[in-house]
Formats: sequence, structure tokens, C-alpha cells
Amino acid sequence: MDNWLLYILVVIAIGIGWWLRGRERIKQAETLGPNYYNGVNYLLNEEPDRAVAAFIEELEVNQETLETHLALGGLLRRRGELEKAVIVHENILAHARLEKEDMLNVKLELARDYLLAGLLDRAEELSITLSSEKGETLRESRKITLEVYEMEKEWQQAAEVAQLLAVGDDTEKYEKAISHYYCEIATDHLGDGDYDKARESISKAIGHDANNARATLIHGKIDIAEGRYEDAINTLKRIRDQEPVYVPESLDSLVEVYEKADLPTDDFCEYLESCLEITPSISIVLTLATVKREQIGDEAMAKFIANHLKRNPTIRGLTQLIDLHVDNTSGVAKQNLTILRSFAEALVADKPAYRCHACGFELKKMAWHCPSCRDWATVKPIFGLEGE
Repeated sequence: MDNWLLYILVVIAIGIGWWLRGRERIKQAETLGPNYYNGVNYLLNEEPDRAVAAFIEELEVNQETLETHLALGGLLRRRGELEKAVIVHENILAHARLEKEDMLNVKLELARDYLLAGLLDRAEELSITLSSEKGETLRESRKITLEVYEMEKEWQQAAEVAQLLAVGDDTEKYEKAISHYYCEIATDHLGDGDYDKARESISKAIGHDANNARATLIHGKIDIAEGRYEDAINTLKRIRDQEPVYVPESLDSLVEVYEKADLPTDDFCEYLESCLEITPSISIVLTLATVKREQIGDEAMAKFIANHLKRNPTIRGLTQLIDLHVDNTSGVAKQNLTILRSFAEALVADKPAYRCHACGFELKKMAWHCPSCRDWATVKPIFGLEGE
């Protein structure tokens, strides 16, 4: 009997629950009105203009509807409808009476809209205003300010903001970024011929990240510009021990300094051979073959490249090998090799040479700052048949 009574009570409780939920849904539908559901339909039918108008017109901004408005703004921003996302977030700020924390979150969302829309002055102004707050709002506002300075190439200001963010688990990330900001500053000074300021900036870059291969590369270029050739060689060779994957980026500078200083190349060849043991790069192979060409001749040079290609085949190495044979061939064989070379070039003509290891974005030219995820020093050469 007791079990039957318990069973009846459970059934009654479930029924009351369904009844209350139904009343809540009816009440919510009456509150939202038909335009709310029209707005949802407009979104589903890829009509964002009409959706924004419907939501703003019908759905009052208050503590209960805030999440809906924020979700709409976030959706529009992810879809690239930045102007409409700005309208949604500005509407919240204009009409809502919200708790302070919620209002600050809305302002952060609006600052992100401005940033992505390229309205950098507005993004900077709003994020700096928010930096007077505390806690997570302060930190998020500084991140937005930092992105603004990066986009504006205000590297000194970026370094100052990043220093404030370099705490806790994010210390290494922002220290690396600061190092690259000073590399940017050093590059500008180097271009202007102000070598003292360039050296000062590189010293700061190294102070924030001693293993920054880019800083070492710029340091070597400063040495070359000032005629300190032996110093440049010693500096540039450090890249092998820092980040050997970036050795190919230093090869042009090393070739330049050995030519300008008119130094014997035996030491250079030994260095390149040691680099090959760590990183089997076709750029290193071709540089080494070119340096040795006068000593060993074209035939030995071709054999050297071919041996490497057997172990690590690349189309770029193949085209260089074909060039060597074209120079020493005539008649129909030369014509066929020329045709083969054009085919090989076509295979890699539109292929990326670099890839970001953080987000996978691919580029044709080296970039120290990924244009997609905006991380620093994550772009590296692609290895394989179509790369290094």
C-alpha cells in the first residue's frame, strides 16, 4: 500500500512539473512577443539586418534578456557582421539598467567589436577607460589595448602594456612578445641607420627572451652594417643552438659577410654541415653546395645535391639540380630539362613555404607575427616535398 501511495505522489509531482513548465513557456512567449521569434527566423534565414531590427524593437534590454542580446552580438561578430554587432552592444549600453559587472562585460564586448572592425581609436579609448577597473575586466581591457598597439605598430607602448600582463602563467607568452616588440623597434632604427639605438633595442629584446633567434638575426645585421664582420659571424652562428629551424633565415647574411670580409669559407662549410645534422634543410644544402662549387666543380656539386634529395626529396632541390645539368647540356636534352624544370616550378609556384605551428595558417613569406592567431615566433618553414 505504501509503495502505491509513493508511486501516486511521484506521478502527481511530475504532472505538476510539466504544468508549471508549460505555464512558464506561455508566459515567456507572451513577454517576448511575435517579433522575437521573427528575429530568430531572420537569423536562421541569413537576414541579419532584419534580425537585429526585430530584436532591438521587440526585446527589452534588462537583466533577464541580457544573455539573449549578448548571444546575438557574439554571433554577429563571429560571422563577420561587425557593424551589426556594434549596434547590438551599443543598444544594450544605451537602454539597459544592469549590474556593474554585467555592464563592464558589455563594454568589453563592444571594445572587441571596435577592434575587429578596425575602429582602433574607439577600441583604444574604451579599453583604456576600462583599465581603471579591477580584476578580470582590467586584464581583458589590457589585452584589447595591446592588440590595438600591435595593429598600430606602436611597439614601445605595446611593450609597456605587455609588461603589465606578464604575470603568472602568461609570463613566458608576454615576455616573448615584448622581445619581438623590441625587435620591431630595432629594425626601424637599423633602417634609419641609427645603429646605437638599434643595439640598445636588441639588448632589451634579448633581455626578455635570450633564445629569440630573430633578435640574434637582427644583431648580426647590425654588426654587418657597422663592418664588424667577425662579430657578425659569431652572432649569426648562435641561431643553430637557439632555434635551428631558423638557420635558413640567416644564410643570406652569412654569405654576405663572408664575401665582404673576404674570409676563407672552410669554417663556414663546417658550420653548414653541422646545421644539416640538426635540420635537413634544402636551403642549407644549396648554400653549402654553392660555397663549395669553385672547389669541387659542377659535377661534384650536382652529386652532393642528388645525395641529399635521395634522403630528403624536395622540388626546390630538384630545380637546382636541373639547373646544374642544363648548364652542362645541349640540344634536345637541354630542351627536355628546361621543360621539366618549368613543370617542377609550376608545382610549387602557389604553395606556401611557411606555416604557423599554433593555428596552422600558411604563408608564402616568413612572418614573425602570425597574421591569423597573432602569436609571435610560431611561423616556421614547412619541411617536405614542397618545402624545405
